[in-house]
Parts: sequence; C-alpha cells; structure tokens
Amino acid sequence: MEVIFLTTLFSAVFAILFLLFFLRMRQNEDSCADQDALIPFRDGELDGPTAKPAPLSTDQKPAHPNDQR
Repeated sequence: MEVIFLTTLFSAVFAILFLLFFLRMRQNEDSCADQDALIPFRDGELDGPTAKPAPLSTDQKPAHPNDQR
C-alpha cells in the first residue's frame, strides 16, 4: 500500500514541478529552439499580397501519341 501512496505522491510532485517550470519559462519569455525556428513567420510577412501565377504556355504544336509527359 505504501508503493501506491509513494507513486501518487511523486506523480503529483513532478506534475507541480513541471507546471511551475513551464509557467516560469513563459513569464520570462525565454525562447527555445522550437520557438526560434518560427521567428520568420511572426512578422506577418506571409500575410501580404501573393504573386499572380504565370500564365500557362499556349503551345501550338499538336501532341503526338508517342510523346511522354
């Protein structure tokens, strides 16, 4: 019965420690590698107008049955 109590106690302690460390990291705004990888997307550079696609070529040559695409 002591094993179940100790397991539950340690699980609760580790959960509380994780929560405290997580909240402290968020308050200090420390960055990690995952957040640093997303920096180019923060400024909204992709929100601007997109370039129009180039028109498809209008080839006047008829297709031959032996042509491979």
